[in-house]
Amino acid sequence: MWLAQPPLGWWPLAWIALVPWAHLAFRTNLTRRDYGWLYLAAIAYWALTMQGIRHAHPAMFVAWLALAAYLAVYPVAWVALSRVALFGGQPRSVNPSDPSTDRDSAPSDETSPPRVSSAWWILPVVWVGLECVRNYFLTGVSAVMLGHTQANVAVVIQIADLLGTYGVSFLVAMVNVALASWLIDRQARRGVIIGCAALGLTLIYGVWRIAEVDSMTSGSTLRIALVGRDEPIIFEQDVDRELEIFDAYFLESLTAAEAAGRRGESIDVVVWPESMFTGGLPYLVADPQRPLDVPEEAGMDDAAFRELLKVNRQRFEARAGQVQAALRGATGQAAGPELIVGCSVIRYHHPAGGHSGCVHVAADGKVANYYAKTHLVMFGEYIPLIDYLPWIDRFVPPGMGVLPGDGPVAMHIGDSIVSPNVCIETAVERVTINQVRQLIAAGSPPDWIVNVTNDGWFDRSSVVEHHLRCAQLVAVGCRRPVLIAANGGPTAWIDGSGRIVERLANDESGAVIVNGATDGRLSPYLRIGDWPARLSVVYCAYLALIALKSMARRRRNRDRDLAAQPDVLR
Repeated sequence: MWLAQPPLGWWPLAWIALVPWAHLAFRTNLTRRDYGWLYLAAIAYWALTMQGIRHAHPAMFVAWLALAAYLAVYPVAWVALSRVALFGGQPRSVNPSDPSTDRDSAPSDETSPPRVSSAWWILPVVWVGLECVRNYFLTGVSAVMLGHTQANVAVVIQIADLLGTYGVSFLVAMVNVALASWLIDRQARRGVIIGCAALGLTLIYGVWRIAEVDSMTSGSTLRIALVGRDEPIIFEQDVDRELEIFDAYFLESLTAAEAAGRRGESIDVVVWPESMFTGGLPYLVADPQRPLDVPEEAGMDDAAFRELLKVNRQRFEARAGQVQAALRGATGQAAGPELIVGCSVIRYHHPAGGHSGCVHVAADGKVANYYAKTHLVMFGEYIPLIDYLPWIDRFVPPGMGVLPGDGPVAMHIGDSIVSPNVCIETAVERVTINQVRQLIAAGSPPDWIVNVTNDGWFDRSSVVEHHLRCAQLVAVGCRRPVLIAANGGPTAWIDGSGRIVERLANDESGAVIVNGATDGRLSPYLRIGDWPARLSVVYCAYLALIALKSMARRRRNRDRDLAAQPDVLR
């Protein structure tokens, strides 16, 4: 499984990677030691896969190991719940160190062989159900789903517009389980036949959907410059360093504009990564219809503080206007370009606090709108229960602790609508999917999804590539291009088929110029959402209840048998 994922990305191995795991599910007797070894192997896999998060800060070593220990539960749960379904009850886990158990004997619910002929759909349903739990529990971890192994196989991932990444995961798991079933019982050919048929239909659907969009000649177009660099990032960053980063991104944008000017091209939009536009001047906001939370250290009343916010807005817009004027001078265009830039946003209406934000500066140099990140990173942007455990503050690095935003925002640029998001919001699939659905329901269907992210925390590790793969599947699920401006990560243009049209290497500085049309196809996944995956969760919960009931029954029987023994044996 690790070989099938980045950094190596040997995707064909994903189609056989679950075969050994499925063999564990088919075994008549599985010891507690077997489960223990599986759990340790899963911890090693997840620790190696997610090791990039430890680079963000020394304190993240604890979070990294805790995350690996948590995620390792899911492979064990898959084997355990699959055995419940296959054997019609909770198979006993034999403890070889307990002399009261016989390793070679099977309990009454294991006297018949497992239902190998039905495994081709049972085990994939359990797999998808557990992936769905993982995508919601503790705010959700959607990266490194089984379906993401196929991110660069365009004809396979097109079914993500039907069922999301869950659909691709189900297909890959089904082929694995069908193969494992056939290896155990050569008469179990039904699963192999169905798996081959499903894979064939998937390829046919993929070829059709890709050909459909490739034949389109119309659609909303924008010329968008996605600016990327690899600026080193630390938690304890001061204003001087912020200004250095701002200047570096300004010069990179100017270089891209000069190149466009030499080609006789204009640029409609320039996109900077998360927080790169702050430069010691965060954008301060307050709703005029809501009371202010004026900081005590400000030492002024509401009216005076609102005037201060007005001055901040003027300074912010003046600086943005200077950037726009320089870019116009390089391209020779009459107006613009508009800016969509990652920038810290601080609001002073209740509840007051900071946001990881994205600010839209219109062609006239005025702030048109801003988006505040809604899905925060646990242990990266907030600490759960920190209000109830104040002593944790001593171990929290400076700068941690931001507030979630209110919801999605539609940024109007000409006749196009952009849906912005920040950082891992494309890595948690449901977040972006739900935002697009909300904008469609509000009458502002987005043409583009723009992600501004700072992946410099992860030091060019495979975590960055996992983020990119999530964005590829999101693009298919929404049938909208996903544009990423990243610091220390893949600045990339992904089309509505999940194909990477152009990208910068993670350590490369430059700009990707997007000049293609939007995707006009419909996505059933946007209509139905992840309800099929949630039904799989219900099935997993049903199996868990069966397991608990079986364990309770065996415990009662054991106590009864022990009570019936003579005193000398007891």
